[in-house]
Amino acid sequence: MNRRMRSLHRSMGAAIALFVMLLSITGILLNHSSDLKLDKHYLTWPWLLSHYGVGDVKADAVFLLEQSVISQFGTEIFVNAKPVTNAQRPLLGGVVLDEVIVLATDDVLILLTADGEFIERMGAAAGVPPMIQNIGLFHGAPVIQTREGMWRSDFMLDKWELTSLQGVGWSLPSPMPESIRNELVKYFHGEGVTAEHVLLDVHNGRILGSIGVWLLDLVGILLTVLSLTGIWMWLRRIR
Repeated sequence: MNRRMRSLHRSMGAAIALFVMLLSITGILLNHSSDLKLDKHYLTWPWLLSHYGVGDVKADAVFLLEQSVISQFGTEIFVNAKPVTNAQRPLLGGVVLDEVIVLATDDVLILLTADGEFIERMGAAAGVPPMIQNIGLFHGAPVIQTREGMWRSDFMLDKWELTSLQGVGWSLPSPMPESIRNELVKYFHGEGVTAEHVLLDVHNGRILGSIGVWLLDLVGILLTVLSLTGIWMWLRRIR
């Protein structure tokens, strides 16, 4: 019986040694968090950011218009990584007219400066044909496709005429450039995850979610059993 108890004691000790070392190291670091400025040091490893759900941003629409990256997140419109205005309807595309960015939803045209400053919205009241499906350029002139047909205007966008054209350069969705994606991640999620946050989650097991919490509970139970078996063997030895 005593031999079995010793074997069990050694097996449990080996099993929890790594966890005890991990708890000790993280505990020491957290105890000196202020001195080490762990709350100021941000970790930006892609796999870690992904684990915390901040590793990526998914735009509802992305369009590359010359030097500008236009994206939509919900109702918010961004030029590059700068929020500039809102749109209640999904973006369908955009064009650049004489350094003015023209974005289209199905009911309005949104005008921005080349730097992304809002100018105005133009809808049916301004003569823009309704039920827009796409926007493009034909030899530098703006063209919109609607359910009723194709319409062409000039750079003033105040007069539209039905037309039938071949070779229109329609605005098409594009992948998000990596540099802009990284800036948007910072905009939505900050600089990253602090080292203090990660160490605390490792220390309390929450780095693995609910499984990690239960795993630490198991380690605590094993430590208790290990202590009891150690005391039991010590008492048997001194008798």
